Amino acid sequence: MQTGCIDMPDTRSSQTASELLFHTVAPAGLVDRILPPPGLRLTNDLVFKALFSRHLHLLSDLINAVLQWPEPITVVQVLNPDILPQHINGKRIVMDILVRDATEAVFIIEMQVRREEPWPERNVYYLARGLSEQLQAGQSYDGLRPVIGISLLAHDLFPDHPRQALWRLALRDEQTPAICFKEALQLHIMELPKAERLGGLPPDLRAWITCLLHNLDEAAMNQITHPPVQEALQHLRTLSADEKLRWAALQHDIAMLDERTALSRATRKGEQAGLEQGLKKGLEQGRQAALATLNELLLRKFSSIPAWAQDRISTADLNTIQHWTLNILDADRIEAVFGPAA
Repeated sequence: MQTGCIDMPDTRSSQTASELLFHTVAPAGLVDRILPPPGLRLTNDLVFKALFSRHLHLLSDLINAVLQWPEPITVVQVLNPDILPQHINGKRIVMDILVRDATEAVFIIEMQVRREEPWPERNVYYLARGLSEQLQAGQSYDGLRPVIGISLLAHDLFPDHPRQALWRLALRDEQTPAICFKEALQLHIMELPKAERLGGLPPDLRAWITCLLHNLDEAAMNQITHPPVQEALQHLRTLSADEKLRWAALQHDIAMLDERTALSRATRKGEQAGLEQGLKKGLEQGRQAALATLNELLLRKFSSIPAWAQDRISTADLNTIQHWTLNILDADRIEAVFGPAA
């Protein structure tokens, strides 16, 4: 549930993003001392599922804020409660939440931080599977309940349509959209950053969007008055004390970087010919990958990157970036990260 593409660290190397961080950057023995960051970002789909699958009344409130239906729904059961896989080991797992409400309708809720392909095909497949798996052999179609997908995107899916952030898709006639064949399959897509920019939101939806995008920003969270969001923030603080979950969330993020790195590497396979231009390109790609890792960890630990730090990062070479990445481990404030290079 992520977008974009991270270039491979170096076209001469087979390292993944996690290897770049823990092996290229970290000296031998340092990995054992690395602690996962204290804050859990709610746009991490594993953290999202950990919170909302344990507190169904909060998930109900979030769903109702997105749907804005005349009759609110009430989630009564999580159909896929497992949160932590047996081992993540560098393979990213899609963490959606499959639930049933009081009317037996099925909801598939996902948080997606970056665009990924083929996301539309995967979403259609999940919705169709949610419908087909309701029936056993010999059962009547009369028992089918609606399957409703809700995708919360921390990116713009339709940048060519800047004035719309909420998309409600169903089986409707092309010439007469008011005619809906059947509401058995629905997909509701919320582009969170775009919705925040456009404004004009109901108070409950505005509070949830702010929380989802900025839960590590204490000043922004202190402005929220919607009680369910305030409660969600309290539960997030409790979850942040769970070291196992914090590690899993960090590994989940790194697995996402590895996936994009591997895709980039496969795309460029065979392009290396030892030419000077190719070497320079590979070095710059390695620098860009290291930059992505540094920015990810800075945001995770300090929640924001001030302008002066962004200026220094933008002109730093690969060795300096790697040194700063190491400094994050022991820094108690962001200024300490950018000390003199070793």
